[in-house]
Amino acid sequence: MMPSLSTTMKHDELVSTFIQIPENVNTFDFDTLNIDESFILKNITGYIFKKFLKYICLEINEIALAKFIGLVCEYYNKNHFHNFQHAVNVLQMTYMLLKQTEICQKIRPNILFATLIAALCHDLDHPGNTNSYEINSFSKLATLYNDISVLENYHCALTFELLEMAGLLKHFKGADFKEFRKTIITCILGTDMSKHDEFIIKFEKLNFQQENLSWRNFTIDEQIFIMNSLLHCADLSNSIKDFEISFEWSKRISREFYEQTLKEELEGLPSVPFMKVNDNLTMCLNEINFITNISIPLWELVSKKIPSLEILYTKCQNTLQKWKEIENKYHEKNDINMFNY
Repeated sequence: MMPSLSTTMKHDELVSTFIQIPENVNTFDFDTLNIDESFILKNITGYIFKKFLKYICLEINEIALAKFIGLVCEYYNKNHFHNFQHAVNVLQMTYMLLKQTEICQKIRPNILFATLIAALCHDLDHPGNTNSYEINSFSKLATLYNDISVLENYHCALTFELLEMAGLLKHFKGADFKEFRKTIITCILGTDMSKHDEFIIKFEKLNFQQENLSWRNFTIDEQIFIMNSLLHCADLSNSIKDFEISFEWSKRISREFYEQTLKEELEGLPSVPFMKVNDNLTMCLNEINFITNISIPLWELVSKKIPSLEILYTKCQNTLQKWKEIENKYHEKNDINMFNY
C-alpha cells in the first residue's frame, strides 16, 4: 500500500558508516540485482549523490537529501521490474555515463543534479503496468493526464511533491529553479518509449563537436536535452550489462508484462501480443526483437556521437549474439515450458 504523503520519514545519514559500498559502483559492471535490502540501496544512492555533488561543487543539504531518498524508496512498489532496484540501477548508469563522457564540464550544476533526481524518480510509484493499460482501463491517472504519457506525468508530479516534502526545492530560486524543474520534467517524460523514435531523430541532429574532450558550449535547452538523452540511454541499459544479469532482468520484465495480460483478460481489455510472455522462447524472441530494433540502433548512434561510449555498443552487440545462441538452443530442445525461464 502506498504510504501517505503526510508520513513522517526518519532522517538517516546520507551514507551510513555501517555498510560497505560495493567496490564496482564506479564502473559499468555494477548492478543491484542481488541487493534486496532497501537500507543498502538507499546508502548506495546517497553515496552516488554525495560523490557527484562534490565533483560538480554543488552544495545541497545532506539531511534533506537523505530524507528525500528515504521517501523515494518508500514510494517504489515491489514490482518484478519497475522497483527501487531498477531506479538505483538507472541512477548509477546515468552517473557513469556522465563520468565516462566528461560532458558534465559543459553542463550547469543544477541541471546535472536535476538529472540525477530524475534518474532516481523516473518510475516513482510505478503500478506495474503500462500506459496502454491505464488508458484502456480509463484509470484516474489516464483521466488526469488526458491519456498523454500517463505514468511518466505521474512519476514527475510525485517527484516534486517529495522534493517539497524533503525541503530540497528551497535550494533553487528564480532561473535556477526553472532550469531545475524543466530538466526533471523533460528527463522523466523522455522515458516514455512512445517518444523513442522522436528522440532518435532529435539526437541525430545534435552536433557535439567534440575534439580532444573539449566540448563546445551548449545552450540551456541543449544541455537539458543531452541530460534527457543520457537518462533515456541509462533506462535502456539492460542490454549492455553482463549477460547473466541482463537475462535475469529480462525475466523480470517478462513476468511483469505477462501478469498485466492476465489482468487485461480478466477485465475484458485488449492486450499487446508481445506482452503475453509465458515461455522461454517468447521471452528470447522478444529480447532479440527489442535489442535489434531499439538497443543496437540507440547505442550505435550514441557511440558515433560520443566515441568514449563505443565500448557500450560492443557490449550490446555481444548481448544480442548471446540471445541468438540461446534461441537456437531453445529450438533444439523444444524448450517452451511455461515459467521455466
